[in-house]
Amino acid sequence: MTHEITVYSLEGCPHCRNLKAFLAKQNVSYTNFDVGKDEAAANRMIELTGQRGVPVTIIDGQIVIGDDLMKVAVLLDAPSPAAETKEIPKDHELIIIGSGAAGLSAAMYAGRKGLETLVIGGAVGGMATKSSSVENYPGFPDIPGDDLMQKFAEHARASGVTLAEDVGLFIRFENSRFIIGTLSEKEYTAKSVIAATGRSPRLSGADGEAEYLGRGIAVCTTCDGPLYRGKTVAILGGGNTAMDMAIEMAGIASQVHVISATPLDADAILIGRLTEMKNVTFHTGFTITEFGGGKLLEYVKMVPINAGPEQKKGFLANIIPSSPEKKLKVDGAFLGVGLDPNTAMFEGFVSMNTEKEILVDINCKTNVKGFFAAGDSTSISAKQIASSVGEGVKALLSAYDYLRKI
Repeated sequence: MTHEITVYSLEGCPHCRNLKAFLAKQNVSYTNFDVGKDEAAANRMIELTGQRGVPVTIIDGQIVIGDDLMKVAVLLDAPSPAAETKEIPKDHELIIIGSGAAGLSAAMYAGRKGLETLVIGGAVGGMATKSSSVENYPGFPDIPGDDLMQKFAEHARASGVTLAEDVGLFIRFENSRFIIGTLSEKEYTAKSVIAATGRSPRLSGADGEAEYLGRGIAVCTTCDGPLYRGKTVAILGGGNTAMDMAIEMAGIASQVHVISATPLDADAILIGRLTEMKNVTFHTGFTITEFGGGKLLEYVKMVPINAGPEQKKGFLANIIPSSPEKKLKVDGAFLGVGLDPNTAMFEGFVSMNTEKEILVDINCKTNVKGFFAAGDSTSISAKQIASSVGEGVKALLSAYDYLRKI
């Protein structure tokens, strides 16, 4: 059956890439509009969906928002994207949950060690794919995060491990085996497990946030930033994530407002770069209380917070709010207020700290024998791609040592 398919996408968006790769596997033709370059197409997409977010796929008049490959498969009467996992054996020597920097590094080493390994992860690459430019990974002075993670994935696959694009939902231990249940309703077993599930963007909790997610509020400048070309945007947060967002958007938007509850706490090189940009305004000592507007986001409200002396140290600490409340007219807002660990499936199974991070020792061991953890979902203080790589390797070497002894 021939289908009429239209795709609205952005160059560099990993979710758009996943969608197009799936369509290519189905050997279907489609019309693609790059909404970062085609303003008329962007306006059509927004009018059709009421959202500023990609990808958007229209199949025979049916709208699919995001890379919901399951729904796309149904509309195309095609095999489920998880169908390929039917051929994956149930039992494994090692299962790695997560396909970001830590998980893929562990996987590459696992393959080289000759371990029969399954990697369970959603979109390959994790949070690193949302960075338009990674400048602090050794050997790559400036590389898009998605490109870097694709290199990680290619290396892991070349080492002989199996990558399943699926999501872990639960874990238990029975009859000397770890049992992992997934979103595609599969169950896999293994002698040992490495958890490398990473982190996800944190929401601010302000009024109106849920209502305007996808309708002006976003968490990824790489994915959605080009939709705000020539517009006014706000960036929430004062750390490296927020500063990276602000730098990217300063080259796209007409005006960028950086809103941080505390003095900026990012790397000096990032802060210095931002202060040289004439279309960036800093609002430190403010917290967002409301997102509002009509069909799409039109403004943010923020109020000053009382900072103690210890909070007033640092760059831009001399900028003190002078009004009780500010209302900024904006077309979009990007959340860079922090990241939360993706550890819900492990609650009650392994020890965690109060931040819901998996507690590990220097060798990535947990309190559960045979269960290891690595990367941003653990209690290590460093949350960087490079440190996640090292932790992933350490976790694998610990798991390898464990497996050789049982």
